[in-house]
Order: sequence, then C-alpha cells, then structure tokens
Amino acid sequence: MDKRERPIYKGIFFSEQEWQQVATKMAESDMPNFSAFCREMLLTGKVKHYDFSVIKEISSNLSHISGNINHVAKRCNTNQSVTTNDVEQLRREYLQLKSLYQERLVKALRKLV
Repeated sequence: MDKRERPIYKGIFFSEQEWQQVATKMAESDMPNFSAFCREMLLTGKVKHYDFSVIKEISSNLSHISGNINHVAKRCNTNQSVTTNDVEQLRREYLQLKSLYQERLVKALRKLV
C-alpha cells in the first residue's frame, strides 16, 4: 500500500435527510470532494468558497491575445514584415486585458476581506 499523506480512515453514516443537507452544503461550497469538504468542516467549522470564474475569463482572454501574437509572428516569418496596425491591435488588446484584470482582481480581493 502506498504511503498516504492521511493514513487514518474514519467512516460515517447518514440518514437520507442528513445526507441531503450535507449534499446541499457541498453544492453551495462548490466542493465536489466529500473527504475534503468534511475535513475542512471538522477542522475549521466552515468551508470557504473561492470563485475562480474571473481567473478563467482572464485566462481565456490571454489565450485569445496569444493566438493573435502567434498570427502576427507567422505573418512576420512569412512576409518578413509586421504592420504598425498589427502591433497597435495587440497593444490595445493587452491594455484592455490589463484593465479588466485589475478591476476584477480588486473586486475579488474586496470580497475576501
């Protein structure tokens, strides 16, 4: 058997009603792993929910910009030139993303405090 980080196992039984309450709280916490949910509840008495949708959105925007950068790089390698318009478009997209990131990050940090 592999060396586990948490070698002590404890089983637990629920009634249907109790399990429905636990399942509801797990869904509200957005924590799908029962073991992690129980451990957090037992050790701290609460489960903190972190919303990563902002990070996912920013990551998606970064992917879009990186695709544009790759497109410009391919054009540069093929034509041996990049237009000022190409560079300016990338700069605008970067500044928009930076502004969005800062705005969303500030909002997310205010929620944590």
